[in-house]
Amino acid sequence: MKIAELRNHPFLLLVLKDGENEGYFSPELVHKIKQQLVDMSLRIASDNLSIIYADQINKGCEIVLGITNLGLLDLCDRNEVKAKEIIKTQGIVYCFRAGWAKYAQLKKISPSYFESISITSYALSINDTSDIRVMHDSFLKEGYKSAKLLDVYKNIAASYCASTILVDNDENILLFELQRFLNTAIALLMIDSDKKVFTSSLYQAFTTYLISTDKDALLEKLALCISRLTGQLSILTKSYLQEIDLLSFNEFESIITQQIDVAIHIQEILELPITVANELHGDFEGGYDFHADDEDDLAYLMPDDR
Repeated sequence: MKIAELRNHPFLLLVLKDGENEGYFSPELVHKIKQQLVDMSLRIASDNLSIIYADQINKGCEIVLGITNLGLLDLCDRNEVKAKEIIKTQGIVYCFRAGWAKYAQLKKISPSYFESISITSYALSINDTSDIRVMHDSFLKEGYKSAKLLDVYKNIAASYCASTILVDNDENILLFELQRFLNTAIALLMIDSDKKVFTSSLYQAFTTYLISTDKDALLEKLALCISRLTGQLSILTKSYLQEIDLLSFNEFESIITQQIDVAIHIQEILELPITVANELHGDFEGGYDFHADDEDDLAYLMPDDR
């Protein structure tokens, strides 16, 4: 059995207790360690929590315990003899810094994901026997996935984004926009266009094709275009997009299958330039609409007392 599970305390506390009981740690070292732990806890609480409330100070202590425990486990790999030697020769602050370096890995991998992880996630109570490395490793895994999403998003957007790329930190928004880019790529392939973004004429040709073509023929062409698009992707990008289910094109297929208000629904799932979107909605305030309603536009611009 793992020592922490057997004795119902985090690894760090067991090492400190055993070292003190065995006389391996001198009274002076034990006192110094306690003072350093208190100091680090107050620093963590003042920087990340509200020290007005006692429970927040306690939380600061638990965060220091968790991060220091993470560092010590990484340094000694659960070897208690090695752990005591590290604490005695390098000090408790050294262990904390090692744990903090592990925590900071998340920011280097994916800053946006790092911001979503509260430092309180690393808090460890005195009777918590879980291996904090398991939790940290799960955060790392999610961080790499977040970084991959951003990387794939930028690569796909470089070709199919109809306007300036504004990268959002919200992963749900990135996924939504990424699907629109991919839908646009498929839509252009369906009308055998080698363009990367829609123009008014290309969009008109696409909607006409959807409305005037047999449903089964459309579904067959959709499958061929999906195969063609995925064949153009790198193995890693294709694998990742399949993993997050962005290559199924279910919404695209549903619009074709139902054949209800196709022209309305299809524009909602595509990445369209502002000029095309404005033309579709006849919206002057949204932008230029290619003279479609010049008289109304001029009336809008003229002052009331003209």
